[in-house]
Amino acid sequence: MNAQESSSAAKSSNAVNSSNAETNWSLGAALGAAVAASACCTIPLALVSLGIGGAWIGSLTALAPYRWIFVGLAIAALAYAGYNEWRLSQRPGCDCQTIFSSRARRSLLGVGALAVLVLVASPWLLGVSPSSATQQAQAAAAGSGQGGASATPTSFRQVVLEVEGMTCAACPRAVKTALEGVDGVYSVEATYKPPEAVVRFDPTAVSVEDLTKATADTGFPSSPKSSS
Repeated sequence: MNAQESSSAAKSSNAVNSSNAETNWSLGAALGAAVAASACCTIPLALVSLGIGGAWIGSLTALAPYRWIFVGLAIAALAYAGYNEWRLSQRPGCDCQTIFSSRARRSLLGVGALAVLVLVASPWLLGVSPSSATQQAQAAAAGSGQGGASATPTSFRQVVLEVEGMTCAACPRAVKTALEGVDGVYSVEATYKPPEAVVRFDPTAVSVEDLTKATADTGFPSSPKSSS
């Protein structure tokens, strides 16, 4: 190979590696934007499920008004990564060494695209039934009454909590998970519209104040709306 061919091969290798880097950065940006888009919804649920709580989680809901901006950024970055991979596929074959093979690049792009789509769609995937929590609780009580003996004792108390800070259909799951982790709670039904949670609990083991503290520690302050 003469000097001119060596120089041409080196330039081709550098161009391919540069395109590889652009694809990686674009994919990373898409994933980062997708995480930010789900920060107000899916991340609080994940943290609560892991037993991590604190009023600071409520600050994540401040990102809710910008969710669609992050979704747009994620889609744009993902589209650029796909376009960059298409450009690489149009290059003539060469013997140059690259960071990733074409198969590895496409696999990485496919996995990254799937992760972005799952993160963006997670609030809808995790959303609960649109019926109100009160209606769900009434239906559950009626069903348990018709089914004979229930795990809930006759001395239980029921309270409807009005929950603040819920911004999407995934938020009720975080509230439900937090309340179900309180000792003395028998059942919880939570909904986004209306933003409420119906809790059936043992009044000798837990108080309404304990329930509101549990939601506040998850980033969703609440107050009793009605009780029975």
